[in-house]
Amino acid sequence: MPTMLITLKIYPGREAEYDGLQKQLMKDVAEFEPGAEVFQVRRSAEDPLRYVFFMSFKNDAALQRYIDAEYHTTMSPKALDCIDGEPVIENLVDFR
Repeated sequence: MPTMLITLKIYPGREAEYDGLQKQLMKDVAEFEPGAEVFQVRRSAEDPLRYVFFMSFKNDAALQRYIDAEYHTTMSPKALDCIDGEPVIENLVDFR
């Protein structure tokens, strides 16, 4: 089950734009991705430029479907333009 925690920072002044993109992304994932078990995006209370994503998919095929989805490929360049530096991606494992 692919599960990851992604932390990133955005450029100052881009908060409203980035928030809008992520709100739409969460709606799209909820509507179109039955294989997404968890997909949450949060902004840090301490640093309004820092965002944390927690996502988990049923299997690799579900993750790939999300990556290849038209809504995702259309949104990604706009979101990447807001990001300051490289995102930190941590892959997680279920230990149960």
